Amino acid sequence: MMKFSAKIILLSLFVAFFSSNCFAFVKYEEKMAKRLVREVKVTGFLDFTPYGYNITNPQGRQEYHTVFSPLLEIFKKDNNLQLTYKTRKKTYDDFVQDVRRGDVDVLLGAYYNTEKYHGLELIYPAIISSPLTVFVLPNRVNDIKEIDDLKNLKGVRLADEPLNDFVKEQIAQYNIETVDKPYDLFERLFTKKVDYILVNHYRGLIEAAKIGLKNQISVAKQTIWNMPMFLAVSKFAKDRKMITKQLTTYCKNEKIKQQVLDNLNSIVTDIEKQYSGVVPPTFGLENPSQENTTDEKISQ
Repeated sequence: MMKFSAKIILLSLFVAFFSSNCFAFVKYEEKMAKRLVREVKVTGFLDFTPYGYNITNPQGRQEYHTVFSPLLEIFKKDNNLQLTYKTRKKTYDDFVQDVRRGDVDVLLGAYYNTEKYHGLELIYPAIISSPLTVFVLPNRVNDIKEIDDLKNLKGVRLADEPLNDFVKEQIAQYNIETVDKPYDLFERLFTKKVDYILVNHYRGLIEAAKIGLKNQISVAKQTIWNMPMFLAVSKFAKDRKMITKQLTTYCKNEKIKQQVLDNLNSIVTDIEKQYSGVVPPTFGLENPSQENTTDEKISQ
């Protein structure tokens, strides 16, 4: 009987010892898993404020800013990630190719049914959009109420404006010239060389503010084209399944969507305040403000 009791005691001690060690091992594994940080490489627009752009900080280093920051912070925190931004020493088109090859995991901003983004996995739904609007002189704001009103007018746009293929095809039907610099958009408008500027709504507000023209231009009431903007994932991303699943969840979340939209508006407001004291150019006109308010029929 004593021998049997001793065996029971020894067995109990063994089970207790084994169980405690197993529990400790599981806890260790969980702790190590939490410490495991996965890297996700991210890229996006390089000079398309407020969607994606680089700025130079006080230390002289370039920092990348994007309208998608609220979503990315949640993505990073929830999944214990290190987000590495690839935004220097290459062009935007080069980085899109990097995403296609799998050298970069996520592209911040892509359009549906557009050749440039073929081979990438778009995340549905689009969490934001890129609205193309018309900027005009104040006395002409009521002259453009719908897209057909542009047919007999002359416009100007930036050559590097990110567009989807559908909008590119539509624009080809209108008399719209291209320029390389935002300054040239307003120079051509104020000197009456064109009747309107076609530009992303938020980008137009920002570029006008940068040269002190915020209060000297007007935005037509009608949005001409509204292009849904998607996040895109490389089909060769190492953690593609996790990335796609999580980003889809975030893009469906109305609260996160609102945070991204709020961030967009905050970026625009902050930049407008930053340039509030800028003296506008005269573009060679003696009294540009008078020129802006003179009733004049839009050139045909």
